[in-house]
Amino acid sequence: MKVGFKTIGWRLTGRSPLGMGRSLVAQLMHILQDNRDVPVWLKTELVDLIVDKDRVVGAVVDRDGTSQRIRAEHGVLLGAGGFAQNDSFRREHQPVGDDWTSVAPGDEGDAIQIASDIGAELAMMDKSWWGASFKLEGDVQFSVWERSMPGCILVDQDGVRFANESTSYVDLGRKILEHDEKHGNAVPSWLILDNNHRKRYLFGDMPPGYTPSKHVESGDIIKATSLDDLADQCGMDADQLAETVDRFNGFAHNGIDEDFRRGDGIYDRYYSDPRVQPNPNLAPIENAPFWAIRMYPGDLGTKGGLVTDEHARVLRENGSVIDGLYASGNTTASVMGQTYPGPGSTIGPATTFSFVGMNHAAQRARRKERPSKVSSAQSEPVTETAGSE
Repeated sequence: MKVGFKTIGWRLTGRSPLGMGRSLVAQLMHILQDNRDVPVWLKTELVDLIVDKDRVVGAVVDRDGTSQRIRAEHGVLLGAGGFAQNDSFRREHQPVGDDWTSVAPGDEGDAIQIASDIGAELAMMDKSWWGASFKLEGDVQFSVWERSMPGCILVDQDGVRFANESTSYVDLGRKILEHDEKHGNAVPSWLILDNNHRKRYLFGDMPPGYTPSKHVESGDIIKATSLDDLADQCGMDADQLAETVDRFNGFAHNGIDEDFRRGDGIYDRYYSDPRVQPNPNLAPIENAPFWAIRMYPGDLGTKGGLVTDEHARVLRENGSVIDGLYASGNTTASVMGQTYPGPGSTIGPATTFSFVGMNHAAQRARRKERPSKVSSAQSEPVTETAGSE
């Protein structure tokens, strides 16, 4: 309620405060524009890298339809995200395409492909920052708390539960993919809720107790008066779903998930209801109407890309450095490796290694004479084919 009243107050006064990653980006932009007077070019597409004697010395970009060559004698940093919105590139490396990603349009891996063309090594291309996601009116919504609150379970298309619903979103996304690879029946999976869940907890942007009829009429959300009816509408075996729910309800009453240990860990209980006991993540599914929504293996971005060293320099397959080329963020194979410490595992390394890489380039520049003919940030329109010397 506190957040709600603050939000209403902001809207009434015409303010729109930012938080989390958007706030960080806004503050960095403020520093660039107001404190450092650094020009920032929007609508500028990377076309190619300028290479001179095995050293990257600039980039070719398309800015508002005009091709320009930007000389950067001391280094180029690629921090252009991953390839989550490039369906064909994803299907070449991953088990899914771009159907369920939450990433903004334009995240198509151009920087990764261009660097690969000049010999950069790629790694972890089959990995993403996975997470269960659902669709409402065609919009993908990344599920964080919905599946963790008591009164719901995640089942495959046969009505069988296969994972801890309250685990980290990356782990749950992987579980959906692994289960589908093994059994072929988990994409999509179904999140089953009873009416207590729908009355008590926020679901996406739907407040507790309010489910727009348009979502039911469109089939995005299934509503049924009984579990048998719900199973029929979802195309799953009613007896199997009833058996799954009955077993889960026993766990809820006893407070111990004997199958997947849901609610045992502190991570699980971050999104839970402390009013529900003995386990704040578990409540029986027993109050009609019952609800179901399709859950897909979505993502917050791809995790693979260019291999870099401790200075953020891009490496070739033989381990040598591509001189003058740096990279950070989802353009690189994640410094987190196969793990996921928690939220911020993308933007933290992106800012850190951008800082590390550009400091490395600046230190090298200070040790050398400044080029006499071309400045480190000079640009010039070109008429020849982009990328040609």
